[in-house]
Amino acid sequence: MHSLRRHALSLVFWLSVALAAIAGCGGGDDSGVASNTGGSGAKAGSGGNGAGTGGGIDVDGGTQSLTVEPATITLTVNGAASPASQQFTAKANGSPVNASWTLDTYDIITIDASGLATTTGILAGKTVVTATYNGKTATADVIVKVDLSEDVDPSVDPADKGALGGAPAADPGPDASKFLYPYDQTVMPRGLIAPLVMFSAGSLAPSSAKLTLTGQNFSWQGYYTVADPNAPRLTVPQNVWDAALYSSQGKKLKVEVAKALAGTAYGPYAVDVVVAPGSLRGVVYYQTYEDPKTGIWAVRPGEQQAAAQVKQGCVVCHSVAANGKYLATGADATSLLPESGVYAVDQTGQATQITGAPTNLGGDTRGLSFATFTPDGKYVMRSENNFWGGVNQLAWKIDAAGKKLDPATVVGLGADVSAFLPAFSPDGKRYAFTNGDGESAPPGTPRRSISVMDVKIDETAGAAGTLTFSNRSVPVDNGGSGSVAKFVTFLPDSNLIVLQEGTAGENSYSGMLPSWDNNAYGGCTGKLHFVDLANKTHIELGNANSGIIPEDANKNYEPFALPIASGGYYWVVFTSIRQYGNLQQGGGIRKQLWVAAITPGATAGADPSHPPFFLPNQTETKNERGFWALDPCKPKGESCETGDQCCDGFCRPSDPLDPTSPKVCGEGQGCSQVSEKCTTDADCCGVSSGVKCLGGFCSPQVPQ
Repeated sequence: MHSLRRHALSLVFWLSVALAAIAGCGGGDDSGVASNTGGSGAKAGSGGNGAGTGGGIDVDGGTQSLTVEPATITLTVNGAASPASQQFTAKANGSPVNASWTLDTYDIITIDASGLATTTGILAGKTVVTATYNGKTATADVIVKVDLSEDVDPSVDPADKGALGGAPAADPGPDASKFLYPYDQTVMPRGLIAPLVMFSAGSLAPSSAKLTLTGQNFSWQGYYTVADPNAPRLTVPQNVWDAALYSSQGKKLKVEVAKALAGTAYGPYAVDVVVAPGSLRGVVYYQTYEDPKTGIWAVRPGEQQAAAQVKQGCVVCHSVAANGKYLATGADATSLLPESGVYAVDQTGQATQITGAPTNLGGDTRGLSFATFTPDGKYVMRSENNFWGGVNQLAWKIDAAGKKLDPATVVGLGADVSAFLPAFSPDGKRYAFTNGDGESAPPGTPRRSISVMDVKIDETAGAAGTLTFSNRSVPVDNGGSGSVAKFVTFLPDSNLIVLQEGTAGENSYSGMLPSWDNNAYGGCTGKLHFVDLANKTHIELGNANSGIIPEDANKNYEPFALPIASGGYYWVVFTSIRQYGNLQQGGGIRKQLWVAAITPGATAGADPSHPPFFLPNQTETKNERGFWALDPCKPKGESCETGDQCCDGFCRPSDPLDPTSPKVCGEGQGCSQVSEKCTTDADCCGVSSGVKCLGGFCSPQVPQ
């Protein structure tokens, strides 16, 4: 009897333990914050850690739930020197525990070992805090908002500032102020030097102004004394501009100005800038003929340092391999200068001549003027011209040691094909050019049409390989009285080309001079055009051509595309002698470089371009012929920021277990991150969120 009673009591004891365990853990936390690997709570009917069903009874007292408090928080930064902070607490089974803390991005906040999160500066955005304890994880959402105001000019008139702090009155005119720069709906990438915000003075020239930047969770107001009331210009503090673009990437940033005079404010005048979620890559090599800076210069659009001179003197009509490894220069028309030839470019941007230009072939002293490289930089090919004697198209292979040019075999060109200003496609399978003079039966109007041919390169055929050209088509033919068509460039999608079309103001030079001018706002016209080779669409890029005044749309020349997509867009640098805000208007010209974004996958027949922006770190000279190339790639083990900097196409943390460790070029494991190498969309991480494989690299979704 006693043993039977003991047995019954034992059953009651263990049953009560089981019931207590069930009551304590509830089979999981229904709030959705807790993480219990293997199950999702009583409602799902599955136990934690895959241990059967019914909620996962743990008689050993293990961690059944993990939460983070608070679960959602908004931190507001209202002073650049006053960071905001929040203490997070991790609780296991309702009791505080010492968890480890991580963030999905460390840009906008940091978090210490105790769970104290602190804003890093004036960057707005969203991030996720993750606590890890005993194999379990829980998260909290953090939003950082920035709301700042400052006197950029401490001497701003108090009465004007007071008026600008309220609602401005409508501009009475008769000549109301207008926003001049940046343009409305311009796509701007991160990393640029802050723009010079310019607006017209109108009938009421201002003494003070307020500039407001409003973006995603970001607001900044700056008060200014206007230095030149007749030409108001406001410089955005660089740290503010960087923060505004970071906070608004993939969205629109509103740029708004109000002006004040004698204690009365007027306005506002505003534009929207679309922020691309990424910085521009590579180097633009351009030329200037202005003494004492004549020569070739290099500028990095995605960085903020000033342009650097690569070669001095009249070594112009240059070209650059898309991978940035080699540069070719032409020469003065009367002599083959010793500086002409092919240069190897290292990762620092230093150009070292490896060989002179081919000597006076067919009476042409221009050497490799207007040449083109294959995308991998292995072959350089001449442009035919009739300046000083016709020359059949010739190609050379740069030998493996990078010390000399070996003549390659060219099949399919020659006397029957006259190819001016040629360009290879990014995949190396197409070759586009202006149809030149001298063909007995040209398929298109000389100088006013574009040909495209297929090309196949066999490095094993012949002493230095064979380039075979075939299947010539003429996607652009403007006819005998139509526009000159030239300076064709392929976008990263080898089905898409951009070119210059304009008046034949340079016929005596075979339509090949870049952008003839007579030191006045005039010269030949030029417009950027777009052709989709797949569906035969041929349209003007009206958005990229547009400017302050109608005539600006006719002053755009020499487009050249960045070889890869960046921030979800294709990018084209071009020469323009348009007006730039209120810095240069009428009279003399301002021939400089501008950059426009082009939306991939735009509707057929629709203009895929966007209004351009001025390239801010170029030299203050007349600049033209910008060639856009990537930096020479880095080998495995070298430090990197993005995969497109690496020869193998992948940039990953040096310690796979520590996502915050310095990144290095190496092997790609798993899906490809943005800016890493890909073949199809499926190779990219984030396909479901719009990431695509564009031009061989993963690119984020275009902002809507």
